[in-house]
Amino acid sequence: MTLDPYDVLGVSPRARHTEIRASYRRLMREHHPDLRPGDPSAEEMTRRLTAAWAVVGRPTARSAHDRARAARLASSPPLPRPDAAQQPAYSPVGTNYRRAFHLASLKVAAAVLALGCILLVTVSR
Repeated sequence: MTLDPYDVLGVSPRARHTEIRASYRRLMREHHPDLRPGDPSAEEMTRRLTAAWAVVGRPTARSAHDRARAARLASSPPLPRPDAAQQPAYSPVGTNYRRAFHLASLKVAAAVLALGCILLVTVSR
């Protein structure tokens, strides 16, 4: 299985080119075999970084990779959510917290509106 170039470089797929380049350069400085002689993990990491940069370093290659990646993600089945159907949202003990939060938000909004009206009437006199 090949690693995703964005994971290798430690950046988001939505990262700008300058962010990707900065991450590539920083990681190459950390893992370059000349700075870590005799370390096989440094050589392997350098190979991975170089391969990742070859894919996302050029705009045309990156856009082709992003299209293929999007197609791969779209064709994969969604992950199952265990026990999601059995458990009501936000209510571990029978209280519907979502509804309670909504009602509390409406009360606060009504209070702020009333206070604003009072201040408006007071200031306009």
